[in-house]
Amino acid sequence: MDIDMKKHAKVASLGALTVAGGCVALFALIAWGSTPSPTGGIDRIHATLAYIGAAIPIAAIVAVHLVYARQLANYGKSE
Repeated sequence: MDIDMKKHAKVASLGALTVAGGCVALFALIAWGSTPSPTGGIDRIHATLAYIGAAIPIAAIVAVHLVYARQLANYGKSE
């Protein structure tokens, strides 16, 4: 049984793009949750640390998924 993976390459590429979009949405949720408030809680310095601490691994995950999506899209177009 021979499976042609090129049929599924575009769907897998869209899946990788969806994961990258989900990671961006997760970062937005983290940024919204760590927003400083005037009534107490987190201050600006710790909010900045939270933004940077969340941005570095999420940016790495997004970059890897974008490269993988591009490779899958190119594989699906090749003959």
